[in-house]
This record gives sequence, structure tokens and C-alpha cells, in this order.
Amino acid sequence: MKISCNIIEDLLPLYVDDMVSEDSRQLVEEHLKECTTCQKMMEEMKKENSLGHGKEGLADAERKAIEPLKKIRRKIRRKRIAAVLMAAVLVAATGGIGHYWYYDKKSYISWEDAGITVRDGKIYAGINPTGRLSAVVSVDQKNMFYMMSETAWTRKEYPADIDTERELWDVKDLQEAHDRGVNAVTDETSMPSGIENIYYVDPENIKEAFRLWDYQDDPQEAQQKEEELAAKCHLIWRAEDTDK
Repeated sequence: MKISCNIIEDLLPLYVDDMVSEDSRQLVEEHLKECTTCQKMMEEMKKENSLGHGKEGLADAERKAIEPLKKIRRKIRRKRIAAVLMAAVLVAATGGIGHYWYYDKKSYISWEDAGITVRDGKIYAGINPTGRLSAVVSVDQKNMFYMMSETAWTRKEYPADIDTERELWDVKDLQEAHDRGVNAVTDETSMPSGIENIYYVDPENIKEAFRLWDYQDDPQEAQQKEEELAAKCHLIWRAEDTDK
């Protein structure tokens, strides 16, 4: 097999340092049998090794002789470093992608699969809502748009428990949230005061739900977008008008 001098030039520093595989060693040695130029280069590399990199008192002629060899070694070293860096980048990228797919990549759950029902004054879900339930409140604070999603981590930590109903809300609590004044003191877990409707959002309308607040500076358009979204969603609960 005919090997070019350029390839042998790249392999020689490793060959001299005895850091090549057996196959590479055979290629180098077969080339050296016929190429006097590469033989001379190899001898100069061996000479450089014997002189040592940091030895003081080298003659100017010797320094000049080994300078090209140092350049070759630096070239090989840069290639090694580049290969190591590339491998590190690939490992980091693989780890990042793996983290995203396990912890962050969400699969949204349809109305049918969520299995939401209302009976006896309570609202239930047909699967475990833990780690799955989230919501977007409308700009006017009157509508809640709920959705369920899960990641690989959620499925592992909180099994769905298909066909095992879990209570989501008590209708009485929702009505109380509607009836209390807007100045009532609430915490982050409380339903917004004055809430009028609760909807469930199917996967195909998720992006539209998250865009509701893009229109917060234009109340009229915000209301229009809420109404358009509500028409596509499933009504779970509507407040009773206690003023009648």
C-alpha cells in the first residue's frame, strides 16, 4: 500500500514516541524502507529527543536543525487537542439533549386522555394530575385555561394511574373564588378572585393559550383572543350568577 509522505510526516512524531498502533507502525516502517527523506526526518526527530527540549547550551546549528521538527510536533499536538475538544463538545451536547428530552420535553394530553368529569359537586381527572396540571389565566382574570402535560421524568416519578380518578377541584371552592371581592387576600395557590370559567385546552391549542398575554396592552384584542380560544376548548365549569 502506497502511503504519501504527508501522512508519514503526521505519524512520525507518534512513531518515534512509540505511541502508534501496530498497523500504523507497519505502514511507517514500510514507507521508511523506500523514502530517504522521511528516514532523515525520523533520524532528526530521534536526535531532538536525545538532546531534550529544555537542555541548555545547544549550538545554533542544532537549534536550527530541530526547529522544523518542533513545528511538526506542535502541529500534531494541535490536532490531538482539537480531537479531544471535539469529543468533549459532542459529549456535552449529547448530555444536554438527553437532559432536555428527559426533563423538559413535554407531551400534552388531550381532553379524552385526561378523562375530566364533573359530578357530585366535584371535578375529577382520570389520570394522576401530579406534575402534569398547569394553567394560563386570561388577561381580564376571568377565565382559566388548564392543560395537562408530562415529561419522561414525570412519567417515572408520578405514574399516570390510568382509570384512577383524582379530585381536581371542589365546585364550591370555585364559586367562592368567583364571589369574593377583587381585594380579597389570596396566595399563589388560590384561584383568582372573580373567576368565571374554567376550560381545558387540547394539545393543538396550547400555543394559542400561551400567547394570550401577548395582547395585555390591548384589552379589546386580548378579550377577542380569549373568546376565540374558549370556543376551541372544553368548558369544565362556569360560575353561577349569585346576583340573580
